[in-house]
Amino acid sequence: MTEPGQLRGHLIVLGVVVGAVVCWIWIVLSLVLGFGAAYGNDSDVPAVIGLAAAVLPVVVGIVLLVRPRTRQFGAGFLMGISIGFIAGAGVCAALFVPGAFGGI
Repeated sequence: MTEPGQLRGHLIVLGVVVGAVVCWIWIVLSLVLGFGAAYGNDSDVPAVIGLAAAVLPVVVGIVLLVRPRTRQFGAGFLMGISIGFIAGAGVCAALFVPGAFGGI
C-alpha cells in the first residue's frame, strides 16, 4: 500500500493527457455550438449547452482535486486543460499569421 503523501507520477501524466483531450473536445464542441447559434438557430439551447460545457470540465477537475484519492489525477487533469488551451491559442494564432503554413 502506498503512503498518502507519496507522489504517483503516472496518475499526474494520465490526468494531463485526459485533460488535454477533454480540452480539445471542449474547443470543438464550443465551435460547433457557436456556429449553430450564429447561423440560423433562433433558440437559446446552444448557448445554455455551451455554458454547461464550458463549466463542467473545470468543476470536475476541482472535485477531483479536492478528494484525496483522486488529487493527483485532478491536478494533472487541470494542468492538461490549461496546456490544451495554450496549445489551442497557439494554433489559432498561427492560422492568422501570413505564410505560417507554407503560403496557405
